[in-house]
Amino acid sequence: MSEGYVAKILDPAKILNLLQHVPLVTGDLGKTTHPMATNRYTKDLLSKTSKNHAGPGGPATLNYEHVAALDRVSYFDMLVDPTPSPHLVLHLEEMRVSSSLIRGVISKSGKKLRPIFYLPYRQKGTTRMKLAEPPGYAGDEVQFFTTATIDGCSVYIEGSPATPKVSHLNASHVAPVPQSAETEANKLVRIQQKSADMDARLNIIKKGTATVVERKDYIADTAAGQTQMKQLFANRKHVPSATVTDYQPFGAVVGLKSGGSWTFYLQKCGNFGYRPQAQGPLLNAMMVIEARECWPGGAGVFRMI
Repeated sequence: MSEGYVAKILDPAKILNLLQHVPLVTGDLGKTTHPMATNRYTKDLLSKTSKNHAGPGGPATLNYEHVAALDRVSYFDMLVDPTPSPHLVLHLEEMRVSSSLIRGVISKSGKKLRPIFYLPYRQKGTTRMKLAEPPGYAGDEVQFFTTATIDGCSVYIEGSPATPKVSHLNASHVAPVPQSAETEANKLVRIQQKSADMDARLNIIKKGTATVVERKDYIADTAAGQTQMKQLFANRKHVPSATVTDYQPFGAVVGLKSGGSWTFYLQKCGNFGYRPQAQGPLLNAMMVIEARECWPGGAGVFRMI
C-alpha cells in the first residue's frame, strides 16, 4: 500500500489529489520535542553557520543552520498509520536500501527507498537548504522534498525553479503566551510579532524574493475561524457540530521536481476531537482541510518578501 502512495506523490498528475485527501505527517528528526511525532530518522543533518548583514538598522548577525551539500540526500517511504485515523507518515533513512523495512515474503530483503531532500525544524531557530544534489552524486534524481511538520512556523521558498532554497523558521521564543487569559486581538498581535521576527531573520540570508508559507495560511486562530474548521469537519463526518470538541491544526510543505523544475504545495490539516453521538466516546480523527500549490504558482494567495 505504501509503495502506491510513493508512486502517487512522485507523479505530477496525482500529487495534489493525494495531498487533498490523505493527511501527511512529516515529523522531525527528534532533536526537539514536536507535537506531531518524531521521525524515525535520527541523523543530524544540520550544520551551524552565521551571516553578517548591514541593514538599515545597522550590522546584524544571524546564527542559523543549514543542510550541507553532502548531507542533502536522504531516502524515504510513506507508511500508513491507522491511528487516530488513517494518514501517511514520512519514513526516512540514511541509506537507499532500508535497514528496517522489508520487501518480499519468501525472499526477504531490505526495501529500496527513493531519494528525498529533507529540511529539519529547530525550535527557536532557522534552518535552510538548497535543493541540489551534492557534487559526485550518482544516484537517482531527487524529485521530492519536504520540511518537518509545521504548526506555527514559517517556510520561505526562493530562487530558481531548478535549484530553489527553502528555509524553515520557528519563533516560539518571541511574544510567548501570557500567564493570564488574553483577548483574541492580543493573540493576533503576538502572532504578527512572531511573523515579523521570522521575516527579519530571513531577510539577512535570502538571495531574492521569497514566497512565505506562514501560520495564517494553515491555522485558524480566530474564534470564528476555529468554529468554521469544526463545522467543516462535522459536515464531512456527518456528526452534529456541537459534538466536535477540539481542533489541533498542523500542515506540511512538500515539493516535487518534474521536467527540471520544482513545484511546492501546502497541505493544511487538523486533528479533531469529536463524539459520533452526543453521549458517545470521545474520538480523534485527522482531516485534510485544503491542499494547494504555493510556489511558483502562489501569487495573490501567499505573501512575498
